[in-house]
Amino acid sequence: MILAINSGIGSSIGVFREGLPELCIEEERFNRVKNWMGFPEKAFQYLLDKNVISNESVEWIALCDTNPATHSRKSFYGSYDNYFEFASTKNEVPSSVLKYYLKKSVLYNAYIAIRFGKGKKIDAKVDSVKLFLTEKGFAESKIKRIDHHLCHASSAYYGLANSLQDKYLAFTLDGGGDNRITSTVSIGVDGKIDKKSESNCYSIGNMYSAVTYYLGFTAHEHEYKLMGLAPYVNPKYAEQYRNYFSQFLSLKNDDTEFYNPIQLGHIEFFDRLLKDLKKARFDNIAAGLQAFTEEIVSRWVKGNIKKHGVGKIVCAGGVFMNVKLNKLLSTLSEVEFVDIFPSCGDESNIFGAAYHVFNENVSRKIGLLSNYTLGTTPGNNVENRINPFLDKVTALKLDNPNKYIAEQLAANNIVARCSGNMEFGARSLGNRSIMANPSNLANVNKINQSVKKRDFWMPFAPAMIWEKAETLIKIPASLKKQGSPYMMFAFDTVESKRDSIICGIHQADFTARAQSITKERYPDFHEIISHFDSITGVPCVLNTSFNLHGFPIVENVEQAIEVLLDSKIDLLVVDNYAIRRKIN
Repeated sequence: MILAINSGIGSSIGVFREGLPELCIEEERFNRVKNWMGFPEKAFQYLLDKNVISNESVEWIALCDTNPATHSRKSFYGSYDNYFEFASTKNEVPSSVLKYYLKKSVLYNAYIAIRFGKGKKIDAKVDSVKLFLTEKGFAESKIKRIDHHLCHASSAYYGLANSLQDKYLAFTLDGGGDNRITSTVSIGVDGKIDKKSESNCYSIGNMYSAVTYYLGFTAHEHEYKLMGLAPYVNPKYAEQYRNYFSQFLSLKNDDTEFYNPIQLGHIEFFDRLLKDLKKARFDNIAAGLQAFTEEIVSRWVKGNIKKHGVGKIVCAGGVFMNVKLNKLLSTLSEVEFVDIFPSCGDESNIFGAAYHVFNENVSRKIGLLSNYTLGTTPGNNVENRINPFLDKVTALKLDNPNKYIAEQLAANNIVARCSGNMEFGARSLGNRSIMANPSNLANVNKINQSVKKRDFWMPFAPAMIWEKAETLIKIPASLKKQGSPYMMFAFDTVESKRDSIICGIHQADFTARAQSITKERYPDFHEIISHFDSITGVPCVLNTSFNLHGFPIVENVEQAIEVLLDSKIDLLVVDNYAIRRKIN
């Protein structure tokens, strides 16, 4: 058994047997704080309490990142306030003081020293996670730290390659990992990964998170809102700001490596944004940044395909959460095959860490992710857990819950489902989902007003049975085999079918962040949609995450009922129970 732990952004933990994931969970699902950072303490305790792990049963403990320093969620998000404030007020700093710190290239330390005196520094020499684990009785000799970008590359190659004997290019790209590396390109073949290049410059991931913060959203959480806003903007305005952002980041060596044409860091970048974009419209900025992201990353991918002569690509790292970028990559003529590791931010590095440790120590290489519903179940004794709420809800035991859900969806009811193992990562995949009839546009406002509170420009997503997906979306050749089972790609939609899935498409460019549902991977969800198709003729439902705005996806029966009571969801199905609010 391998225990993998991510103590950084997207705090998570996973148990792997024979190299394959068995139980993987995020700390936010237990402490109910979205995008938690730090050691997954409650999730770890859950594994101990359930006797899932012990020093005797765990052979290796794989820790994501070689840097032992950990940051709290509060300090991480607070650093953006500090970067921004320093960029806003640095002219107040005595030039002699500023020059001293500039020479040392530690602008942020300058801010801390000037504003607060000597700031509290994290002691990178003390490995608090190792210390915690040994205090819990786990042998230090079992603990291995794995480089951040190697975790990303390993998740992509081992988790997505159809054959580990074939040659794949593994791309990783994010805001930064160990040694400030922000991107890598590796070749995976015969079960081994060989890194070919890396960059440690200020990256498109840094730029995207900084602009997200600059526009008043939450960095490392709301980047998708900029992506969703971009298609509403006139292309000529997008081009203007695409050109603006291009001055900060470029490519060298025949488009194979990133570099900064000018000295850049968060403070310098914020400084320029404050000077240059004071009266710029926020939607034009978002569109320009998205256009630049698509342009420079696609050039980087094409440059490396040309250099290495490999057309099969796999990708991981936070930048590849951008489904419109991924859509573009899937349509490139140079790309023979493409896949993106699901929920490929740092939370999924536990997969790469475990894959690497396992494959490093065995001759039989293994990987290929086949399932991402790897979390906890709603709980045992569902009926008993419903009983405390019977003064507020009614509960009906069902003989065929999947058929019942389909019938309710066809009747235009909003249905929440909390059944089976909880999904890992950022996407609801059917087990912790809110579903609706995708043909009735009124359902978008109904869900938004009663549950999600989304920004008006943000689309929902469709889930469709794979065997009929091509009747609804245009599938590039690079995705014909694997589809999009984890909602990591956007697709152009078939024009004649748009009205039938209008709730699940972007209202400006008519693309869809589709989830492809197979009977093998999602038997219950496939059955629900198939029943819905037999009633309506539409092989698709609207699918969005089962949570209230600002909170993580629900984990258990009690949380599911609480969301039902605090919203206008028409029906909740937990396993084989249909639960509704009582009408007063």
